[in-house]
Amino acid sequence: MTAASPRPARRLPRKHRLMLLLAFEILVFGAGQAHLNPVKRGVVVDVSTTPNHVVT
Repeated sequence: MTAASPRPARRLPRKHRLMLLLAFEILVFGAGQAHLNPVKRGVVVDVSTTPNHVVT
């Protein structure tokens, strides 16, 4: 009885490795920017100077 030899490890193509590296860089850069420049989302409502005027 002979033991089955394990498959040799396959390497990712260069294009896939570059895409993974780019995705990681975007993730790290985006997280850094979000930490340094947080965007506070909200609704800005201007108060009307006209009496009994409803802002819709």
